[in-house]
Amino acid sequence: MADPLVTVTAYTAPADARAAKGALDSAGIPSVVDEALERRAKVRVTNLDAIRAGDVLTATCPTLAEIDEADEDQSDAICPACGSPDVVSSRRAQTFALVVTLVVAIGVATELVQAAFFGIAAAAVFFLIAGRRRCQNCNETWD
Repeated sequence: MADPLVTVTAYTAPADARAAKGALDSAGIPSVVDEALERRAKVRVTNLDAIRAGDVLTATCPTLAEIDEADEDQSDAICPACGSPDVVSSRRAQTFALVVTLVVAIGVATELVQAAFFGIAAAAVFFLIAGRRRCQNCNETWD
């Protein structure tokens, strides 16, 4: 099984990515420039060469302006159930905050604070199990 490619850096200018690729190639690290995304060009190497590639780029290309986060493939942005690309975040944190607020308010109003605590614990378990992504087409959730 071949070692998977990982993104070591990304640039807004494809020319900068090609310059980084040249530095890696001259250091004996095979690399690929992926310009598939509109606003960024990613420099990818095998997983085994990633740390050494980072060291080479830090030493030889310190003046190139990198993008803050080099996003990995967006292949998980497709619904595994229906194949739809209409995927959104499931908003677990906001929903959990709303549930906690309501449970605390009801617990304090009815003087059942201990029951409210157990309700919050149950909600926390439920929201930890819930998926992070949701398909707008079929409402499937997954991580």
